[in-house]
Amino acid sequence: MLAGGVAFSALLLTSCALPGTSGPVGNVGTVHIAGVPVVAAPPAIVVSPSNSAQGVALDAPILVSVSTGHLDTVSLSEAGSSTPLSGVLSPDGQSWEMSQALDPNAHYTVVATATSTAGSTSTSTSTFVTLTAKSRLLTGMTPLDGAVVGVGETIDLRFNTSIPAAERAALLQRIQVTSIPAVIGGWHWLAADVVHFRPATYWPSGTKVTVTANLKGFGAGSGIWGLADWTSSFTVGAKHVSIVNNATHTMQVFNNDKLLATYPVSLGKGGFATIQGTLIVLYKTPVVVMKSCPTFHTPAACIPGGAQYYSDPVYEDTAISTSGYFIHAAPWSVGSQGRADVSHGCINLSNARATQFYNFSIPGDVVQVENTGYNAAYSDGEGDWQLPFAAFSNTAGLGSVWTAPVSTSSLPGQVS
Repeated sequence: MLAGGVAFSALLLTSCALPGTSGPVGNVGTVHIAGVPVVAAPPAIVVSPSNSAQGVALDAPILVSVSTGHLDTVSLSEAGSSTPLSGVLSPDGQSWEMSQALDPNAHYTVVATATSTAGSTSTSTSTFVTLTAKSRLLTGMTPLDGAVVGVGETIDLRFNTSIPAAERAALLQRIQVTSIPAVIGGWHWLAADVVHFRPATYWPSGTKVTVTANLKGFGAGSGIWGLADWTSSFTVGAKHVSIVNNATHTMQVFNNDKLLATYPVSLGKGGFATIQGTLIVLYKTPVVVMKSCPTFHTPAACIPGGAQYYSDPVYEDTAISTSGYFIHAAPWSVGSQGRADVSHGCINLSNARATQFYNFSIPGDVVQVENTGYNAAYSDGEGDWQLPFAAFSNTAGLGSVWTAPVSTSSLPGQVS
C-alpha cells in the first residue's frame, strides 16, 4: 500500500466520533461581544466520497474541505494496511486531496480534524468502499525488458481489450517514454487494442529508453481496470541499415554508416513482388517451414504437385514483416541471385551470406527495400516508417512527445 500520513499543524486532536460516522464534533470556541459570550459553531468538514459510499471508482479523487478556519490533520487509510495514504493540502489549508489510484473492493476510512477562526474544533470520520473490477487491464510490449535493439525499433503495445476512442489519449498520457538522449516521437493507433511509438528519425545508437505505464486506476470500460503500474527498458545498439535494390539485385549492408558488404540477391518474381519501403527486422529464427498454401489460396499452390506448391524447411530466417517476408538462405536460387527475381516474395541469399546477415542482425535494424513496385502498408503490418512523421500521430490532442526525463522535459529552444 502507499505510505505517508499528513499532519498540518502541531495540534493533534483525539476523535470522539464513532467509526462509520461523520460530522463536526469536538471543542466549541467562545466569542465575547460587548461582554456577552457567544458560542461559535464548530467548522463543518465535508468529505467526498460521502460517508458509507459504495462502488466508488478506482480513479475517484478523495477530497476533504472545510468552509472556515483550516484543516489540522487528514488521515486516509485502507482496511488491512497500517500505513495511511498521503495527499496534498491547499495553500490556504481549507482543502486536501488524494488522487492516487485506489484498490478494488477495498474499505477506506477518512479521519479529519479542523479548527475554525474562532478556535472551535471538529473531527470527522467517514468510510467508503470501492467497486469490484470485472477484469484486469493487461499490456504486452515489444521490445522486451532489457533488450538491445536496432535504431529503427518501435515500441509496440497490445492490450487485452479494446480501448474506447474517447479514452485513448488519456491512456497514453499515463504512459511515459523517456530516453537519454531525448528525442521527438509520437504514438499511432493501429487498432483499438494496438498502439505503436516511434521516434521522428532513427534512435541514436546507445540511447537508453524506459517506458513507464501508470495504469493503476485507469478505467478501460466494461468493468476493466488497470490494477498495477509497470516499467520496461531497452538499449539501442549499433546502427545497422541494409538497402535492398531490386534494380541492381543487390543488398548493401551498412554498419554505423560504413559499407560492410554487398550481397547479390533474388527477390519476388512476377505476381509475387517483395514489399518495398523502410522495414525493420522483427525477429530471427533458425528454421521456418514455408508453405504455399494457405499463403496463396490457389489450386496450383494448394495441391501437392501443383506448379506453385511447396512445403519446405528454410534456414537462417530474418523476418522483416508480419505477413511472411523473410531474408533467408536459398541455395536453390544462387544461380539467379544478383541477376533475376525467382522467389515468392522473400529476399534470397546464399547459405553463407544468409548466415552472416542472420548473425549480424538484431530486432529493430533497418531494411530499406527499393524498386519492387509493391509498397508496404499497415495492412501488411509494416506501416510505422512508411508514414511521414508529421502524419504519424493519430491520437487527438496528444501530438508529438519529447522523451526527456520530466525534470528536463522542455522542447529544444524552449525555456523550462
